[in-house]
Order: sequence, then C-alpha cells, then structure tokens
Amino acid sequence: MAREVKVMLGVVVLALAFAGWAGFTWWQADRDDSLAYATARDEVLAAGRTQVATLTTLDYHDVDAGIEKWLAVSTGGLRDELAATDDATRQQLKANATVATGRVLDAAVSELDTRSGSAKLLVSVEISTATDGSPPTAKRNRFVAGMSRVDGEWKLSALDQVPLGER
Repeated sequence: MAREVKVMLGVVVLALAFAGWAGFTWWQADRDDSLAYATARDEVLAAGRTQVATLTTLDYHDVDAGIEKWLAVSTGGLRDELAATDDATRQQLKANATVATGRVLDAAVSELDTRSGSAKLLVSVEISTATDGSPPTAKRNRFVAGMSRVDGEWKLSALDQVPLGER
C-alpha cells in the first residue's frame, strides 16, 4: 500500500507542478507587449484592406454616396483632398458612366508604430471597371497605404500608387 501512496503522491506533485508552470506561462503571455503589437497589426491590416477596397470603388449611379464612403474611411490630407471634390468633377464621374470595383488581392503591414498611431501597408488591388454597355475589364494596381489611428480607429491617411516595372 505504501508504494501506491508514493505513486499517487508523485502524480499529484507532477500535476501541481504542471498547473503552476501553465498558470505562470499564461500570466506572462497576458502581459507580453508583443501580443498587443500583434493585435494592433491585425487590426490595422483588416481596416486597411477594407478601406482600400472602399477607396478604389465608385458607382457612377451614386457618386455622392461613393464619395461619402471615401470620406468615412479617410483622415488628414487624404480626407481633405477627397472632401474638396467639386461639382464639376462629380459631374464628370457621372458622365463617364463607369462602375469601378476594387478588390484587395493581398496586403501586408510594412511599418507600424503603435505609440504614434501610424502604419504603412503594401496593398495589391484588382480594380474591375465596367462602362455602361461594355463588359468589365480588370487592372491590377499596387499601392502604399498610410494609416493613422484616429479616436481609436484606423483610417487611411494616404494612398499612393506604386508604378509597375517595365517588362
């Protein structure tokens, strides 16, 4: 009987040691800054993907609603530039009778500063355009997207096209 007690006592000691180690590891991971950084990276990537798709999409049937969507996802100089879209430009967009739909193919965070609330993304986008009466055509573009955190929310602060190389 003494041997069985020793075995059971050994199992209990091992279980307590494992529980202690697991608890300490969980506590340590909960306070790890890299976890917060990874979460911020995931947040900015998700916001950037959605917002770049929004900014590369416009339906001539409702240009004003499209521009409102652009304003909702942008900030800073980019937002100011978009807000300055005049009536002549809006009329030209309607007259072109084009529906453009942006679809993000791939994106990656290239820079992230959580303290200043700024980030840069590299984004590959396929923009499908269809003019009234013609089949859609697709064009791939690459962009560098600047992101800024405004009131706890990531928004586009810049969107610059990267020229494709000559082949």
